[in-house]
Amino acid sequence: METTLSILEKQISSRLKGVDHYESIYFNQILGQILDTYDIPEEAKLACLTIDTAMRHLDEAYIKDTSKKSILIGDLISAHFYTLLASLNNPSYQKDISRSIVEVNEIKSSVHQDDLDKSEMGSHILKVENIFLMITLKHYANEAIDIQSINDKLLSQLIEQKPAYLKKYTDNEIKLFIQNI
Repeated sequence: METTLSILEKQISSRLKGVDHYESIYFNQILGQILDTYDIPEEAKLACLTIDTAMRHLDEAYIKDTSKKSILIGDLISAHFYTLLASLNNPSYQKDISRSIVEVNEIKSSVHQDDLDKSEMGSHILKVENIFLMITLKHYANEAIDIQSINDKLLSQLIEQKPAYLKKYTDNEIKLFIQNI
């Protein structure tokens, strides 16, 4: 069986056919692996992984001040997400995932501007890292969800694959934030 990650990589490659020389796109492998453990619609898995990918790509483009092409690619990935979202035809999921996008952007902006209390950073990081998955599973999973295990897996990669919104923090600071969850 093909993985959600490999399907998305093929879909994005197909959409970028004819686009030369662009920054690499980071796909959250751990998120893809977690999604593949649940019996939920493929489009829901792809939507979850796609919005995560789009937002991480656009964050990197913003932080690194990369090319306009990189921003356009991020927008293209976002458009792919909305196509997947529409194909699910689930207004409740659409509403929840859209609200979560706004919430994640607000948290990242607050992190960037140092507007968050350091004692609460861990819970904000956790929300950024797990909210799309939690909403997707809430709407589509029929089996039990081991939230602690999911959180542990998602947070385990933060040092090795440091997201752009956490680049200004040292590895030790991030570890301290996570320990305070």
